[in-house]
Amino acid sequence: MKRAIKKCYLIDSNATIKKAMENIDRNRIGAVFVINEEKVLLGTITDGDIRRALLKGYKLEDSIKSIYNKNFKYITHMYDKKKVKEYMLRYGIRQLPLVDENKKILDLIFFNDIICYDKKENYVFILAGGLGTRLRPLTDKIPKPMLTVGDKPILELIIEQFREYGYTNFIISLNYKGEIIENYFKDGSNFNVNIEYVKENKKLGTAGSISLAKDKLNKPFIVINGDILTGIDFDAFLNYHISNDFDITVGARNYEVKIPYGVMTTENAIIKSLQEKPIYSYHINGGIYVINPYILKFLPYNEYYNMTDFIENVITRGYRAGIYNITDYWVDIGQMKDYKTVSENFSKI
Repeated sequence: MKRAIKKCYLIDSNATIKKAMENIDRNRIGAVFVINEEKVLLGTITDGDIRRALLKGYKLEDSIKSIYNKNFKYITHMYDKKKVKEYMLRYGIRQLPLVDENKKILDLIFFNDIICYDKKENYVFILAGGLGTRLRPLTDKIPKPMLTVGDKPILELIIEQFREYGYTNFIISLNYKGEIIENYFKDGSNFNVNIEYVKENKKLGTAGSISLAKDKLNKPFIVINGDILTGIDFDAFLNYHISNDFDITVGARNYEVKIPYGVMTTENAIIKSLQEKPIYSYHINGGIYVINPYILKFLPYNEYYNMTDFIENVITRGYRAGIYNITDYWVDIGQMKDYKTVSENFSKI
């Protein structure tokens, strides 16, 4: 959050130790941030730094120049909340300076700012109607999103993650054994969220069921497959979509294919080039999307329609489709080996 920085949080590099003590006493955070005339951040000085300096014989009227810490932690204007939260917890930091590319201080980010997310009106649409055939016999009696990881169903973990980022409005599409999901979550009140359902009376693919909720979706909304577990920052995901003016944003994973042979580029039986064991990199669909509601007019109502067809349709009509690189943990629990791996490593994840 951008705001004017109170003077008591900052101190000029030419100031005295006494002035630093006065600012620290006023700001009550145990430190001040040292800047020059251009507001370039030079370092920090804490009450501990001052105490040690006085024990060494420094006087209150001495300059802070030789005692402030020039090896300090800060974040840039490209930060996202989740990573900053992890950073602060790891180092026990309660506040961090936010700087621009020239290291000019822009703001102070406090821990309470990071752990609290504004409640959002945007919906999360969860695709939970698949048959889960590749996970049989586990899915013979329950739908795939209700398989447990740790001690909770996958679907509950997904909802909890979104709730952490301020999302409380959910629509879940149901088909195969959907009554099990509906009986477990009901209206969502037991999970501190609001849950509504759309029911597929026939298979509608990976996008068709969204058409059943068109009337409720009037803000950019997130769509996620009900078998995806990820550490993505959903707050940053939505903001990225909005700031880039995309009409649909696809969460994308980087996927590398390693060729174990020398690859030749040829033309009319003539070798033009040879590359030894090349690695080809691709973006794959991560099963997570942000969609602007006005492009839903290109989604046929209650018909089988896959998300890939929908995205291609939108692109063909001249709308903007972008990608958001998922660099955090991500797994599609589509096969038995994926489910076993996630279950075995859940505590580490």
